[in-house]
Amino acid sequence: MKNYSEEELKYIVDGFFNRTLDKSLWTHDAHIITAIWHLMKFDKEDALCRLRSGIISYNLATGVENTVENGYHETMTIFWWKVINQFLAQRSGYSYRDNCIDFLNSYLAEKNFPLRFYSEQNLFSAMARSRFVNPDVQEIKI
Repeated sequence: MKNYSEEELKYIVDGFFNRTLDKSLWTHDAHIITAIWHLMKFDKEDALCRLRSGIISYNLATGVENTVENGYHETMTIFWWKVINQFLAQRSGYSYRDNCIDFLNSYLAEKNFPLRFYSEQNLFSAMARSRFVNPDVQEIKI
């Protein structure tokens, strides 16, 4: 079971914002933790804009180029933003930490979860990295 303290969650989000989080700590969990923070703090469209620019900036600050083969991935960002937004819409009144822990310990946080909706060929294409592409396996509904 994944369990993060308030301090650990704050460390991840602060490090993301300050571009000081060690690249080795910018994991799948850290992406989710950061997205949950954004979606709880801002309206969903503002959260998405801030996530996009934040991930691109963080990558550059840690020496990761954003290209069609590496770095920022538009379809993945929007996919996770949609899934996390749907999850949070059903959880008013829950704390940030509880939302992080509950999401990370659910099937929704599985690293391969997007492949329930996308073929590998579609999801890992240059097109999907540079702009949002629609799922080709099934519609995104949780």
